[in-house]
Amino acid sequence: MQTIPVHRFYQASGIITAMLLALLLAGTATGRNTLVWLYRQSTEAITTTTHIHAVSLDRFDPTCPQCM
Repeated sequence: MQTIPVHRFYQASGIITAMLLALLLAGTATGRNTLVWLYRQSTEAITTTTHIHAVSLDRFDPTCPQCM
């Protein structure tokens, strides 16, 4: 009988769990509502993000002599 390494068992069980979770989320109304809520939250966070333009990363570039 061949033994299975523990990391292979964890990898296979993780893949199976991910597939079951994806089917559960896509296959039920609650799962679809959850996915829509996550999508809306992420797009809202992206659109309302405050961008900081005051700091230029060029000043850390050693090949840029005028930035030093």
